[in-house]
Amino acid sequence: MIEKEYYRLDELEKRFDLSFSDVLYLVENSKLDLAFRLADNKFIIGGWAKGNGFIGYASVNYSGFASIAQKDQLTLLSKHKTNCKYFWLLNKDKIVSANYDYPFESKTPNAFLHTWQPKQPSNISWDRIPAKLFPKEQEHTLHSFKNAMTNTFKALGAEQSKPNEYEKEFDARIPKVQFYSEGINFELADICILHEDLLKAGIGKTQEIAEVTEAISPITKDIQTSETRTDDFHELLVRLISAEPALTAKLYWRNLEYELDDNKDYRVFDKYNLLTEITVSHIKWKDRSGKPRLPISYDAFANRVSKVKKKLFIKK
Repeated sequence: MIEKEYYRLDELEKRFDLSFSDVLYLVENSKLDLAFRLADNKFIIGGWAKGNGFIGYASVNYSGFASIAQKDQLTLLSKHKTNCKYFWLLNKDKIVSANYDYPFESKTPNAFLHTWQPKQPSNISWDRIPAKLFPKEQEHTLHSFKNAMTNTFKALGAEQSKPNEYEKEFDARIPKVQFYSEGINFELADICILHEDLLKAGIGKTQEIAEVTEAISPITKDIQTSETRTDDFHELLVRLISAEPALTAKLYWRNLEYELDDNKDYRVFDKYNLLTEITVSHIKWKDRSGKPRLPISYDAFANRVSKVKKKLFIKK
């Protein structure tokens, strides 16, 4: 059988002996992400500010793979359908027609954007680009309702009283416009499982690799395991450092503080929500299974950063 870039749900059991229940288990435990093929959709790409406000970088068009929040993946698997307005774009090279001018009438901050800070996709270091579906601006529902009532009274010839101060204050608090998006509907048939994600989950390794692995002696296996043993926090550091190799340990620590402030569904590097608390001197975290692990001091963190950098960027 050919090796594909991605597989549909109905292929997994035959190819990899992976049942629907297995997929659900892997997604529930943050070991596997579902992906979806998008065709010519318009997005606002950006990033999350401290306090969960979304910063817009550009409006773009995109055709390629995208992932969705874990809660939306679980909704899809359990209810067989879901609607999404927020995505991570997985193919940066397929982001086209970038426009860096602010595209809305409503000033920031508003319900859709915290602020607008133009940035080219090529200057974004993340592999997964946060993106919101491009919305429509329309008159706020409450204003529409109020105007409709006013027009009805006028048509009936009814005399209308002048609004009191409370009504004026309430009216002033209602935004003139609101942002609206229908979202994208997904069903089980739309799910794609990327081959690279199967490999990361320990599934789909070729028979040749399996045979070579079995041929390794137990002693060699023990040596190899001790040299390459990592934990979930190590993998988080690899993602963080790969994105911005030139930073210091102090700046990586600060970036993790920002990650902790972000909504759990929208973290860029800590996609398995390992971080639970960061103090001045320690990082408290848990593994993917939810088991609390020993806190990491700043000195231990800096040492880990140094080791990861050596492994990632050692000259061969």
